[in-house]
Amino acid sequence: MRKNVKLASIILCTALLCSCADSNIVNDTSSFTSVSNPFDETASVTNISEDSFVIETLPPFSKPQESDAEDDDFSKYQEAGMEFSDYSIDGKSTVKYSGGEVSLSFVSDSAKNKYDAEIGYMAFISGVPQKLSLNGSEKSELVSISQNPDTKQTVTLTFTPEITEEYEQEKIFKVKLMTVLHPSYRPKDGFLGFGNAHSGQSFFEFELEADTEPQIIDDFTYSSDCESVLATAKVKEEYNLTDAKISGTNMISLFDANHQEHSLSIDKSSDKLGVTLLLYGGEPDEYAVYFYKNHERIKLGENGGMKFASKTGYINEYKVTLDDIKAGDIIYAVEVPLNAETGSMNIRKSISILVTENT
Repeated sequence: MRKNVKLASIILCTALLCSCADSNIVNDTSSFTSVSNPFDETASVTNISEDSFVIETLPPFSKPQESDAEDDDFSKYQEAGMEFSDYSIDGKSTVKYSGGEVSLSFVSDSAKNKYDAEIGYMAFISGVPQKLSLNGSEKSELVSISQNPDTKQTVTLTFTPEITEEYEQEKIFKVKLMTVLHPSYRPKDGFLGFGNAHSGQSFFEFELEADTEPQIIDDFTYSSDCESVLATAKVKEEYNLTDAKISGTNMISLFDANHQEHSLSIDKSSDKLGVTLLLYGGEPDEYAVYFYKNHERIKLGENGGMKFASKTGYINEYKVTLDDIKAGDIIYAVEVPLNAETGSMNIRKSISILVTENT
């Protein structure tokens, strides 16, 4: 069982097991194999043994109304239990890269699932989003696969490592992967909440030692317009923040122009949406942040994302106007730590928000 490459104690849904097959990544002793698991910030019970990896979830969210779970479509997107086995990584936290594609494979067992489960996957190298292929699919920054209850399947994630120019002299690159639970879910029937659906969290991290330089993305830049604000009593009241929140784990939240959290609305005559992103808590670090619309990354002007450096006792406030937005779009943001130790497992995803139309 792996010792150095860290697994997340995830939350809700499915997890995974990765093993390198037919790739140019090589371990110090043999092929690369690993395990991981998924997701969110709600809560579940995770049991790990030498032979298998198990995730069992706590009771799921329910709609704010009485309904039979068997007939309640919402409830089917709130939970999952998966088991993974036959994994190993030989205790290594660093693997070598000699060019070409990286291929990570794993087997998932949904014997504990009551409903179908869909899991999405995203990957970042030195904070840069990677284009993934899942079982030979077209490449995208988020890929997903569904699994029926009481089945086993093999999943292979493939990507060609890409970095920005600022990292071209580096030899060691931090690879961080995250999962998203039921990414295809869309609220309906007048209920706008997602519950556990779309919840996201780190599940697997390792370092890539490059004998061959990864591909360089020439035109990928970052905005640095994030403002660091002292967490005074006035600021905390304005955003309904507590001392416990600010001193806890790193968090990421979206607010509208009126500082209402988890609510975004737009005028019918406009395609521009004003959003305030608030980032707080966690250890001081530098972070890359990305906005997504319907699971596709949004450019921030000419920039691919935003970077900021956090400080103890401060919150970070980023105000931005997103273009080409309409009612019915789903908006969220993802925060990736750049300097945290491999295994810290602290990628964060904001709650997904369905944009509504102002009345």
